[in-house]
Amino acid sequence: MKRIRRNLRGRKSLTAAAVAVAMVGVGGIATASPAHDLTAVTTAEGKFLKVTDIKVKNVSEVVEQTLIIQPGGDTGWHVHPGLVILTVQKGTIVRKNADCTQEVFRQGTSFIKQGNLPLNGVNEGTEPIELHLTYIKPKGTPLRYEREAPRGC
Repeated sequence: MKRIRRNLRGRKSLTAAAVAVAMVGVGGIATASPAHDLTAVTTAEGKFLKVTDIKVKNVSEVVEQTLIIQPGGDTGWHVHPGLVILTVQKGTIVRKNADCTQEVFRQGTSFIKQGNLPLNGVNEGTEPIELHLTYIKPKGTPLRYEREAPRGC
């Protein structure tokens, strides 16, 4: 029994040593490489109102865009190829959906638009809205396709 215990202790020590070497690295103490002559500017920050899973296929292009919608203005009814992640930087946008429902997104919130159901983003407030969009789309497709307003909406 003593012999087995010594072997287990030896293995535990060897495992701990291997983990320490892996953490430290072969060349010595592990260190990070700090940035140098770098400027990072956060242009928008938001939170999804609910946890969201993102699944996209056949995308190869990314476009970032800032939209300003004046009071009384709107995006027009449209759909997007691929996926759009939108963050409301300033103001409040009312998203009108194809089923005639509406959703309100205030400053600091984000949402995802994907699929073939059209929407229209409307500024019903008295101040301009600033939106930051990231489009993730198939190669060569436009950022959006225009659609007719759904009947009754």
